[in-house]
This record gives sequence, structure tokens and C-alpha cells, in this order.
Amino acid sequence: MAGRRTGRKDKGKKGGDDEVEEQAESFAYKILSQEQCTELMGLEVTDIQNKLCEVFKLSNHCTDLQDAATLDYYTSAVWWGKQQSFTTQQLSGFFTMVHTLFTNVKDQHMHLVDNLKEMQKMLRGIEPEYSDVKSAGMEFFNLQQAKSISEYMFTSLFQHYKLFEFMFSHTQAEEIIGTDLEIEVAKPAAMPFPPPLDEGVEESLHTSYIATPPPSPEPEVDESAKSTEPPPVEDIDAFSELTPQDVLEVVESVTKDLMSGLQLDLAAKLREKENNLIQRINKVHKVADTT
Repeated sequence: MAGRRTGRKDKGKKGGDDEVEEQAESFAYKILSQEQCTELMGLEVTDIQNKLCEVFKLSNHCTDLQDAATLDYYTSAVWWGKQQSFTTQQLSGFFTMVHTLFTNVKDQHMHLVDNLKEMQKMLRGIEPEYSDVKSAGMEFFNLQQAKSISEYMFTSLFQHYKLFEFMFSHTQAEEIIGTDLEIEVAKPAAMPFPPPLDEGVEESLHTSYIATPPPSPEPEVDESAKSTEPPPVEDIDAFSELTPQDVLEVVESVTKDLMSGLQLDLAAKLREKENNLIQRINKVHKVADTT
């Protein structure tokens, strides 16, 4: 810390030229102005995205994958800087670093190792141990903030470096989708036609499937067939011609049919009981013989 104070005093002695050079080398307000940083610090993440879209003219981010990735990365960087409670100067300097490293991938197609060296150069001179170490323009950060920035750059950019290289080196395929819409317009009201858009379908479909069909004509009835009626059926008493003997024979035949089935059932049950009794007697004899 003492060495840094000594360096600042020496720079003050050299005059105004060195101060102009120090201001020119500072990373603050190179990409985002002080007014823009102040405005961004008071916005929510959705408003930050809209503001950055306006600043960097990324109007095609809804269809262009490269613009969408760029806007997303810039938005996340500003939001992270806001969460770290950076000042407007620190936020602007941090965004200058983010913009430079991201542009090296997007436009310069710089290799991973070379871009890491660029980040190392940018962080040089933050709280130096020796007074002769020249600041790269980020002297308004402390060591703890520099470590946090390095970790953020590794996790957000360098960890996905191959993915960014692939995206910014290949052309996005374009697909054009068209839709034709045919609308049937109602005929003029002066013509005999249902009210405009009465059903919203074609007339042929309305007539075939929706409109109520006319009533069907009643079938013609032949008068001669209508007047013809079947002859009346005479009441016949079947029991009036039966003799007592006939009735007796009928009763006997019905009784025989009923009793024959009943007799068979009784005989089967008797045989079953007889078999059960014989089995029990045989068991008793076997037990007696064994004793």
C-alpha cells in the first residue's frame, strides 16, 4: 500500500501529461458512460437487458443466436456487478473488461490461452507490492474484488470457451415459415342470403350438415289395403269337448312325469346314504381286527 502511495506522489510530480495518460489508460467509461452506468445501477434485470439491447443495437436477439448470446452475457455481467455493489466507475471498468474479452472471442476468434493472457494484463497493477508496477487501468479495484472478477470470468466465459468459439464461427441456419389464410367473405346484404357470418362456414357445408332438413313427405297409403281388415277370430273353448276320462288321463301322465324324477332323486340319495353307512361299518371292523 505504501508503494502505491509513493507511486501516486511521483506521478503527481511529473505534471499534467502523466495525468492525461493515466486517465486515457483507465478502463472506466470506455464502453459505458457514467450516465449509462448510473441508470443501469437502478434498473431490474429485465430493464437492464432492454437498455443494453438499445445501447449495442442488438435488435435481432429474438431470432439471431449470436445477438441473443451477446445480450445475455452482457446482461448477466452488469447484473453481477450490481450484486457486488460496484460503484459506477467500477461497473464501467468491469464491463470494459468483459466487453473486450468477449469481443476477442466473437470477432477476433482469439485462442483461449491468448485471451487469458489479456485478462491477466488487465488485472495488473491492482494494489501492487512495488511502486514501479504500472497499473493497466483497473486500479480502482482491490485485491478481493480482483479475485472475484477472475472467478466470474472463469465460470462465465472461459469455462464455456469452446461453446462460444463454435457459436461465433458458424452461420446460423435460417428457416422461413409461411402461412396462407383464405377467408370467405359474405355476399352483399341485398342478395337473398343468410346474415353475414351467420354460421361462419361455406354455404354447401351449412346446407349439408348444419341447416335443418325439410320434413320428409308422408308415405302414400293404399285405400283398398287400409279398408281390408283380417277376419275376426272365433272364441274356442278347448275344455268343453273333453270327457272326464280324458281329464283323468292327462292328470295321470303329468303325475307320472313329476313322480319319475322325484323317485330317481330319492333313489340316488338312498344309495349315497347306504354307501356312507357301509364305509363306516368297514372302518369299525378294521379297528376291531387291529385290536
